Amino acid sequence: MKTLLLALPLLTLPLVTETASATPLRSQTGTYELQVLTDGAQAPTFQHQGESFVMGQRGQRYTLRIHNHSGRRVEAVVSVDGRDVVDGRTADYRTKRGYLVQPWGYVDVDGWRVSQGEAAAFRFSSVANSYVGRTGSTREVGVIGVAIFPERYVPPPPPPRPLYVPHHELPSRSADEYRDDSLSQADKAYPSAPAPSTSAPMAPSEDRAATGGAYAERESKAKRSGLGTGFGERVSSPVEEVVFYRHSPVSPSVILGVRYNDRGGLLAMGVDVDGDGDSYRDAYLRRSAEPFVTPRRYADPPAGWPY
Repeated sequence: MKTLLLALPLLTLPLVTETASATPLRSQTGTYELQVLTDGAQAPTFQHQGESFVMGQRGQRYTLRIHNHSGRRVEAVVSVDGRDVVDGRTADYRTKRGYLVQPWGYVDVDGWRVSQGEAAAFRFSSVANSYVGRTGSTREVGVIGVAIFPERYVPPPPPPRPLYVPHHELPSRSADEYRDDSLSQADKAYPSAPAPSTSAPMAPSEDRAATGGAYAERESKAKRSGLGTGFGERVSSPVEEVVFYRHSPVSPSVILGVRYNDRGGLLAMGVDVDGDGDSYRDAYLRRSAEPFVTPRRYADPPAGWPY
């Protein structure tokens, strides 16, 4: 069963161990990985200008697989199209909670959560029919993000002190005095973990402040081409809640991000989906084309010429 982490609790999914062979998106250290799976296999993934791009098809169902190659439990806060996949509202890893990923394991996130037992499947759709297209702004459509928070280490409590000590071990002190002093020393050596703060940063408004919400009103969703993520059919996805304390409450260890679109959309962005360089080269030529090309009449100065 998966595990969902809430402020204190978190969501857990069934524990699975590493068996996947597809090539996922890795963090720089290789400790965490993200795969976008379609039909049980890694979706076509491309690198372009330092970013990862996934190619999908309209109507295709996909699953997000998050790997943890460390010996420490982590929380994975997931967003799709700028929305939190648990509550469907604006994604904010500072205030939203995510899924528990066990050490050396992975978890599959297969949809928008609708209850503790079910999710609405992720399906590539048109922008207009996407979840964000039907419920608000499509400003962030086409991007998937995972924020990773390692668990805070809480040392185990010290072993219990004996309540009674042989009298010959107490040369000049009573058993009560010895016990009280031992307990006070233990309190100093093992202070209790501070209680988590109940105050949290205010979540941003549903429409980004940078655009003041006006963008959502002006945009024509029906005219936007490419893919979004729809609110698909109900799928079984049981979870349970557990307690989890982040090592850093608001600063993730790493954020994994991937952009997605259909073939035409990736080509328009200059992504070489055919592997022959033609699409990238054509995009570069179009971006660098000049309206007037006038040959120089004189010699070109060399690089670094100071005059």
